[in-house]
Amino acid sequence: MTGWPGVRLLLRPWWLLSHVTIVALLVVAVNLGFWQLRRLDQRQAYNALVEERSVLPPVSMAGLVGGGDPDEVAYRSFEASGVFDVDREVYLANRSLNGLPGVHVVTLLVGTSGVVAVDRGFVPRSVYLAGDPAVWAPSGGEVVVAGRVRVAGTSRGGHGDEVDRVDVADLSERWSVALPAVYVESGTGVGVGAIPVGVPAPPLDEGPHLGYAVQWFVFFTIGLIGYPLVLVRLARRDPDVDDVDDVPGDAAGGPLDG
Repeated sequence: MTGWPGVRLLLRPWWLLSHVTIVALLVVAVNLGFWQLRRLDQRQAYNALVEERSVLPPVSMAGLVGGGDPDEVAYRSFEASGVFDVDREVYLANRSLNGLPGVHVVTLLVGTSGVVAVDRGFVPRSVYLAGDPAVWAPSGGEVVVAGRVRVAGTSRGGHGDEVDRVDVADLSERWSVALPAVYVESGTGVGVGAIPVGVPAPPLDEGPHLGYAVQWFVFFTIGLIGYPLVLVRLARRDPDVDDVDDVPGDAAGGPLDG
């Protein structure tokens, strides 16, 4: 192609590697965009499930210990009476509330129909490190706990009474009780004063996924259009001919007169 003298330059190994790299980046960008859209669909499905189950009647203690599918009661409201056993208590480490580091206090609730682990809420780390459990101790005697049912996870480790998540298999062995496969997040603090602070309801916003998807598709579009334009511009240039304005000498290419 006589009108495209720079094409041979774009076929050199370095440029071929550049072409392959750009194509790979475009594929990654478009896939990340669709991945964010899938994350958005999952978030919307989660929000719909939480909203649907939040209006159902509260689950009782008997409803948790029936041995059914834990996913069927997840995110439903819970309300039951019982007595907290403060000798069976662990702390979820590395939690925060409004930017303040701390722990969540998880205590065994003993009711007439069974037992369940209850995340009673947030304790600031400074208070926790002071080491006085009376500050976050529940009131004595029978209490009524209102909260939300959550499916328990699997612990990835811990140190002493500090764990990384509620693992009912671990807690059942630790506390020598048979716990259901779910636990309860208390919506209100049940300790002395404002400690522990009740666990806030999960946010039902759609998160940043749509914005991230748009960003990735914009990057894809810029690369898809911009890179070929750059290649066309380079292909039309003759890499073997220098601009005469940049060469010291006369129009014929000879040296300047002294």
